[in-house]
Amino acid sequence: MSELTKVTATGLRHGLMNTVGNSVPDDGFKRFADKDKEKMGKLKKEEERMVEAQYLNKNGANERLERPYMNWAGQPITMWRFIHGEIYEVPKGLVDDVNDPNKRIKKRSGLLNAKGIALETDQVEDSQHRFVPVGF
Repeated sequence: MSELTKVTATGLRHGLMNTVGNSVPDDGFKRFADKDKEKMGKLKKEEERMVEAQYLNKNGANERLERPYMNWAGQPITMWRFIHGEIYEVPKGLVDDVNDPNKRIKKRSGLLNAKGIALETDQVEDSQHRFVPVGF
């Protein structure tokens, strides 16, 4: 596995940048039904699993992704910086969140009907950011 924080030849730090404690305590899913607690516990464990993935940016090598990550109550808030083409050890939940197709931007198709009026057809754009699995 790779290191969580890396440094480029020019001194730019990337990977895990900072970790901040979460003021919301972990309640152990007390508010949920027993059958849901078990499912959520398994999901939380799966999302916390560290995996190796390569970050790719559609706009090329000079682009970055900087974002916080925290999915569950009680988890620390982590701040990440990713550079195109680098391989990182990250939580699987972060990979799933960045690659989520439901978070892609929709745009109008620009198509016109026979009368020259724009059609109300949406197209989903490719995501600018994505992770490609390396070791999972």
